[in-house]
Amino acid sequence: MDPLVLGLNSLHADSSAVLMNKHGMVAAICEERINRKKHSSDFPRQAIQEVLRIAGASIRDVTDLAFARDPFANKGAKLAFIAKNPRVGFNLAKIRFDVNRERSDALHVQMGVNEADCRFNTHNVEHHLAHIASSYFCSNFEKAAAVSIDGSGDWCSVMIAKCEGKEIQILHRTHPPHSLGIFYTAMCGFIGFNKFGEEYKVMGLAAYGQPVYLEQLRKLVTWDPEKGVRMDTDVFTSYSEIQDTATRRFGNLVDGEIVMPKMWSDRLEKMFGPARGRKEPLTQRDHDIAASTQRRFEEIYMEIVRHAVEKTGCRDLVLSGGCALNGVANGRVVMEGLADRVYIHPAAGDDGTGAGAACYVLYSKLGVTRGPEVSQAYWGTGYSDAEIEAAVKASGMPFKRLSREDLIKTTLDAFCSGKIVGWFQGREEWGPRALGNRSILANPNWPDMKAILNARIKNREPFRPFAPAVLEERLGDIWEGKHPVPFMNIVYKTRPEWRERLSAVNHEDNTGRVQTVRRDQNELYYDLIKAFGERTGIPVILNTSFNENEPIVHTPEQAIACFARTKMDALALGPFWYEKPADLAAKAQVIGER
Repeated sequence: MDPLVLGLNSLHADSSAVLMNKHGMVAAICEERINRKKHSSDFPRQAIQEVLRIAGASIRDVTDLAFARDPFANKGAKLAFIAKNPRVGFNLAKIRFDVNRERSDALHVQMGVNEADCRFNTHNVEHHLAHIASSYFCSNFEKAAAVSIDGSGDWCSVMIAKCEGKEIQILHRTHPPHSLGIFYTAMCGFIGFNKFGEEYKVMGLAAYGQPVYLEQLRKLVTWDPEKGVRMDTDVFTSYSEIQDTATRRFGNLVDGEIVMPKMWSDRLEKMFGPARGRKEPLTQRDHDIAASTQRRFEEIYMEIVRHAVEKTGCRDLVLSGGCALNGVANGRVVMEGLADRVYIHPAAGDDGTGAGAACYVLYSKLGVTRGPEVSQAYWGTGYSDAEIEAAVKASGMPFKRLSREDLIKTTLDAFCSGKIVGWFQGREEWGPRALGNRSILANPNWPDMKAILNARIKNREPFRPFAPAVLEERLGDIWEGKHPVPFMNIVYKTRPEWRERLSAVNHEDNTGRVQTVRRDQNELYYDLIKAFGERTGIPVILNTSFNENEPIVHTPEQAIACFARTKMDALALGPFWYEKPADLAAKAQVIGER
């Protein structure tokens, strides 16, 4: 019987389901896309159902179940921590025991099947091992240096490994409470970005400040090649203050939202002044703390990568973990030549561990021949033209159906009139980035387009940049980088002659979080960008996620609703085209606020 492996990130932030067979990836989706809870840590029941539906399979067809968690991993380090911190340690142990107990029962209970009916083997894959497997096995590298960095998972915050063939040899682990990810998250919270997953905001804010606090931060967090990341645990207190197991369950939802604890002591406020409240205005001090935090993060990130390359002797590098979403740091790794080639899984955060667990079981444990490189991220739900047409007709709004050629031409006409277009095509993206199938698109050269998008649709902080999508073959002409970036996870400097022409996607520090596009990755999106370049001389379009302070839209109905309640001008929903009259577009925001 051919293997069908279901990989799960479950009962942990960004829960997800991934289905793989002997040919490689089949389907992958985050639970948040379906249940509409950002960073959902619910058991991924609906995600499981969806990947099975896409594959035309049932839970009874699954041969192997891979959980991206191993409760027995790093047992010695856990026991050592409990011995030194008995009160905190026992509370942590109880939290993880409860979660693992829920996880072991959840599949059969939530999927409504009896254990006897399911004949799959169950595997537990350590958190960071799953991270590394997600990037290594989805790359085309035969051997590679591997680095995974995040807050913590299975009592590890940094893992370095050497990958070769189907084997992953772990060379180093950093254990909590020391964590580069916790350092960054704590500093984010200190300057008022205290919701789960807001680190990307601080990365963007850093461009507006100067690293004037860098020397102080260099004393608080360091890298030692033998011991790993070291933090001043009298300042960063994410573990030392866990006392109430009922309320301090990291990664779980409270009233639909993941609540982050305070992660610093009063010593940090003595150094930098009072922490900023979330609704307080940003000051230059906050900008400078963001810049200092980002710079110190980059310094240690680079040290870890440099150490991994030297230790393994491999010039090909795979990166993973939540910290690998820091595109500025990734840009430095590439541009400063720490490695020859870099691969980062499209879902580098915890959602991607579901893919990594499935990869590890399929290739390392079952010995299946490795599949092709995962060079595109469109592994989620798609809708037929008939399904989209039913939603379009039910909306009651006027629309027209266009040929492929007319769809591209009509969209270009909209761009060249300064209009903002919702773009809902094909299968949705796997991972946190909209990559041209569930995107809002616009002209990157239109005057004040960044401000227009923020004011009319996104309703977000004005310091956050929008992303450019560029034809892969034109990357080096416009940015100071040549390494392809299909998953929008590397930031490059914009060449001086293009900065004004790309005003809506050129960030304050003259950078762009680029997505490169090849025709074999996304044919329609490529042709749209190419046609825009032929008309305007700019082979780049502005791309941002199709949402409004919510998870990226998942269904045609959600796309239509987002279009209707915002000041979006037009919507390309498969072959169907909506366009608001000018007066209706102006009223849309008022409707959305009711």
